[in-house]
Amino acid sequence: MKTACPLSEALLIDYWSNELSPPELERVEEHLMSCPRCSAESARVAAVVLAVRGMIPPLLTGAHLATLRARGLRIVDTSFSPGERHPIVFEPDVDLMIHHLGGLDLSRATSVDVTLRVEESGDVIFDLPGAPFDPAAGELLLACQRHFAVFPPNLRVEVRAREPSGSERLATYLIPHEFRGETS
Repeated sequence: MKTACPLSEALLIDYWSNELSPPELERVEEHLMSCPRCSAESARVAAVVLAVRGMIPPLLTGAHLATLRARGLRIVDTSFSPGERHPIVFEPDVDLMIHHLGGLDLSRATSVDVTLRVEESGDVIFDLPGAPFDPAAGELLLACQRHFAVFPPNLRVEVRAREPSGSERLATYLIPHEFRGETS
């Protein structure tokens, strides 16, 4: 069975996401080797798919953090308790800062939502409903990345943990940031 030309963007996304069956994979690769037009489009789709794959979400699981460490990222860990103001400095030789947001009993939590706000204004930078969490660890892992330098420097992180009874626990963390060096 011959593959239609041009290859659809959806098919190329599946190709670069490793979601094709072996026969489909063989047909697509055969077509890409003989079609300059589809090869060029494939390169464009590959760049997008690989960039998305390399993105680090703002909240991590312990397993994801271990994977990032294994990749050799230069990671600095910080720890925060609710209400504590702890200024941090993101140095130029750091790839990622992991803020361990602790001091919140998550043992009975059914869901956790996180809101990042500008401390002075209360403006929401982003909401993260259904955040990943480990009930036994009693902490969330907030990944601070260099491109966060575009945000206002004084952040307030609000963590809401819901329990089966419907009750909600709130913890607030104050994290003033200073970014040194390159921001791109």
